[in-house]
Amino acid sequence: MAKPRCARCRQPLTPIYPDQDEHPLCSPADTGWILRQPARPVTSAPPGLAIALDLAAAGWHVLPLSPGKRPLANCPACASDPGHAIERCPCPPAGRWCHGVRAATTSPARLAAWWRAEPRAVPGIAAGPSALVLIDIDAHGEPLPADLATGLLPGTNLAAEPFPQAAWDDPAKYRDGRDSLRLLAAIRGGHQPWPGGDAHQPVTVRTPSGGRHLWYRAPAPGLRQALSDPAGRHGLAWQVDIKAGWSYGIAPGATTRAGPYRVLAGDPARPGAMPAWLAREITRASQPRPPARQAAPPQHAAAAGRRGAAYVNAVVNRGTARLATMDDGRKRVLAALAYQVGGLLAWSGLPVDQVTNHLVSAGTASGIQPADARRIVTRSLTRGLTQPLRPPDPASSRAA
Repeated sequence: MAKPRCARCRQPLTPIYPDQDEHPLCSPADTGWILRQPARPVTSAPPGLAIALDLAAAGWHVLPLSPGKRPLANCPACASDPGHAIERCPCPPAGRWCHGVRAATTSPARLAAWWRAEPRAVPGIAAGPSALVLIDIDAHGEPLPADLATGLLPGTNLAAEPFPQAAWDDPAKYRDGRDSLRLLAAIRGGHQPWPGGDAHQPVTVRTPSGGRHLWYRAPAPGLRQALSDPAGRHGLAWQVDIKAGWSYGIAPGATTRAGPYRVLAGDPARPGAMPAWLAREITRASQPRPPARQAAPPQHAAAAGRRGAAYVNAVVNRGTARLATMDDGRKRVLAALAYQVGGLLAWSGLPVDQVTNHLVSAGTASGIQPADARRIVTRSLTRGLTQPLRPPDPASSRAA
């Protein structure tokens, strides 16, 4: 007598109960047919989430970024009302990622929810909330400052330093930010500027462009972002940015559209402390600038004495001073200032190009990327020009 076979898989069957005609693993179940072979695990966690959870466990505050390295977009309510007070916004307490760095968290549950909603998200690190400072060393091949003596290390006049001129005045020595940072180390750090040992080891990351990210413990509270200025007017060093306070960097180990951020050295659970000379320079460059250091507002010979020019100059002055002391919301304030000035520009008689350049410089000095500052000012000023504001009455303009 032929041995029975399974009605499903047609393999030999040894019944264990009357009328059995299928193997147990071939039988139907409530959720469908049970596979004859053990199922493989469903997909693993997104790589971005795994990195986010590891860093959050070490105290790094994480926010989700797009593959293009920008914070994920706000919810529709926040996007339609970008001027509302962040401190009173209900979105971050409710677990939404609105407002970028302000939403950064170490909560595993919240991070898991974010990556379930957007598995392709790239983890970013909020510098200030994590008590960290990121030294972002670029390798972009930007032009050197016109004046090497004052532009390579903003705030330092190399010609006045007790340092051989031949050690810094050759443009061929500077390929990227590593060269300008080495110069700063030689001037401020002495013969052995980079102390060894785990206590001073930063988390060192190679960026897709060939630059370096150095993650250190913050040397002082209240620091802010300080971007390298192509003209050498502010920042730490040519092609070296400081990300601190309410700014962010790509998480070590993450991958963006540009490529991976590979960890070369250091332990994220124990980022090193800066050497003393570097801590002093970072603190100096990352402190809020006093309003007195801002450039004077633009003047126009034919309009300098007019009431409108005086009023608009006062508006620009106040806005510039406010930007200089802000840690967050600078882009929003710059856009509002440019829109207001644009609405009053025809009445004031001030030249558009001079006002534009002054507002762009104020935005850049506050920590906004030069390209972003120019885009914000140009767009908002143009909108203001097409929607002129009613000039203030004489009493209020005199008070201004």
